[in-house]
Amino acid sequence: MRGPRASPALAAADRVTVRSPLGVLDVGSNTARCVIFEAHPAGAIRPIFETKEAPRLGLGTGSDGSLSEAAIARGVHAVRRFARTLERLDVSRKLGVATSAARDAPNGPAFVQEVERATSVRLRILTGAEEARYAYLGVAGTLELQDDLVCDLGGGSLQLAEVRGGVLANSVSLPLGSLRLSRRFLEHDPPKRRERDELREHARRAIRSTMEAFGGHPRRLIAVGGTVRSLARASIELTEFPVRRVHGYRLYARALEAMDELLGEMPASRRKSVPGIGSDRADVVLAGITVFEEIERALAVDHLVVSGAGIREGIAYEAIRAKLPAPAQELVDRSVEAASASFAFDAERGREVAEVADRLFALLAPRYGWTRSEGLALRAAARMHDAGIAVDLWNHPQHSSYLIRNYPIGGLDPREVLLASMAAFLHDGDDPPSAWKKRFQPLVGGSEVTTAVRLGAILEVAKTVAGPRTVLSLVNGGAALAVGFSSGSDSSLSSRWQEKVRKAMGRVFDLELRVRDG
Repeated sequence: MRGPRASPALAAADRVTVRSPLGVLDVGSNTARCVIFEAHPAGAIRPIFETKEAPRLGLGTGSDGSLSEAAIARGVHAVRRFARTLERLDVSRKLGVATSAARDAPNGPAFVQEVERATSVRLRILTGAEEARYAYLGVAGTLELQDDLVCDLGGGSLQLAEVRGGVLANSVSLPLGSLRLSRRFLEHDPPKRRERDELREHARRAIRSTMEAFGGHPRRLIAVGGTVRSLARASIELTEFPVRRVHGYRLYARALEAMDELLGEMPASRRKSVPGIGSDRADVVLAGITVFEEIERALAVDHLVVSGAGIREGIAYEAIRAKLPAPAQELVDRSVEAASASFAFDAERGREVAEVADRLFALLAPRYGWTRSEGLALRAAARMHDAGIAVDLWNHPQHSSYLIRNYPIGGLDPREVLLASMAAFLHDGDDPPSAWKKRFQPLVGGSEVTTAVRLGAILEVAKTVAGPRTVLSLVNGGAALAVGFSSGSDSSLSSRWQEKVRKAMGRVFDLELRVRDG
């Protein structure tokens, strides 16, 4: 008799093999970072450790762009600490790159040699085109791309990657990094209005001429880099946004303008105390805001989408030969496969439930005006509805909900993450907590809670009837759901589970149930 199968969580660990960790070192003009990624054969990665330094390699350069002895010493010290960390954590596979400051400096190769001599880490100096390509790959591994512009703002340069049909079409590297511009234009602290105006005009001319050369307008502006992540964290803190992750966050022009006014009146010593900004961005963040504002104006868009993934993720995706670009559903599925390896839940059972949930969603979507967005959220919820068993069997819906909201699932925007999290919470037929409407504002309103309840009911039904032979249809003029099973063993639904499905369909969708055994 058919019903929900027990989830053999430990069995999933036998089917999935996680590759050895990969360390990626990125030495930029302002900051240097070391990230350790857990890589999965499906083509997904997950950062499991990160540390950073602020050696400011681009500070105090000579008239020809040469790195100063002090900057070289700071850079070597940062990489030495990273190398020791990787050795202590037994990470033997590592890739290192250096970007704008080393690229522009006549003694950049000498710096790379000094790093290798002192640390045994070989840094590869990226060209501007390579840096833009890695930023594109990092974004493509987490978001479905179509006709978009990826902008990667670093300390020394700005990379713009034009994406058409999901594929990288053109790229350019401009000397508009936040540290470079701050050093050139902002002499006072806080800067004078004249200095800000000169910086803005300089950035405006360079950006607009580049946009004219690219031609056309992208569907989205996607921003990468430490400066935009800092601005997103500040905006999240100031607005009490319900999802704390910056990835996928929409940073609106009005928010940039408000932060420009707020931070522009402060000295750097006060800016660093603003939540999200920090000491390594306090003196360069104003230049970064100006660059983003001018890109938005050149493209005539009212917001940018923040990507939590950039060149380090792009390097890791290339290292594991991930197939990119990819559609959103594929990105969701890859992330779930990687999550199942980390948390040992049954990914195959989740896939089986998701296939039935997809079919039931297709039947009901026209009735409620649902789009592909709600379908992606439901699929993520279905695939991870049992993930919380890794924490606690008896309260697993709540833990599954938490994991969905906090694990890096590719292909979803913040609203979809939240809908998936809510649907997983409700997949055993519980009522939504009354605090949701207030807690999750402004990302979802009351109608979205209703949508989550309906998605949760679809998931409840799908996990009850799921199987490779399940057949679903609307009958009786759309007033009833018919559940049938094609010929084969185990092709009936027990009276207990029939009642469970009948209650869910009647309570949430006002539909009757018709059961047709094989």
